[in-house]
Amino acid sequence: MRTSLKWFNRMITVLLGLLLAITLIFAISSRHAGGPPQMFGHQMYVVLSGSMEPKIHTGSIIITKPYAANETLKVGDVVTFQAPDSPDTLITHRIHEIHNTGGTAEYVTKGDANDSADSSPVQASAIIARYSNLTIPYLGYYIEFLKTKLGLALLLIIPGLLLMLLSIIEVIREILKLEKNAKAKESTIST
Repeated sequence: MRTSLKWFNRMITVLLGLLLAITLIFAISSRHAGGPPQMFGHQMYVVLSGSMEPKIHTGSIIITKPYAANETLKVGDVVTFQAPDSPDTLITHRIHEIHNTGGTAEYVTKGDANDSADSSPVQASAIIARYSNLTIPYLGYYIEFLKTKLGLALLLIIPGLLLMLLSIIEVIREILKLEKNAKAKESTIST
């Protein structure tokens, strides 16, 4: 019983540590980059709609590679771009068609779950990233919750406090064990 309790305590400590580390990495990375979190030259975006399902599910994190203007895109590539009517809104859709007009490419995009292509073609200058075919399911819900005040309190402060509490409990246990061993040793020497 005691061994299983010790393993449970260690598992909880490791999980809380990982949760705290992931949270800190995302928070520091996004603050430092001034935009989406970045790791190893890749950007991470939260998927907020189901337009790319079943390939990319709502609430997932997608890993993208920043788009360079000299890259060649082809039909079937999944790209993240600024919405034509709202540059602050990012959309991730698949390139459905490519039109060359006046020496510049325009991309007709479409969400996999959508019945029709997007209403406006996307200019190459609006494309900011190419999907790297790596998705982390459900982590986006966590990241979006972390952006709220309640989420910040629950997911940063509470795990940190729990880790400290578990560490204090472990230290007290070890001190009590040492005292018990010292008393046992003392009673053995006196007899």
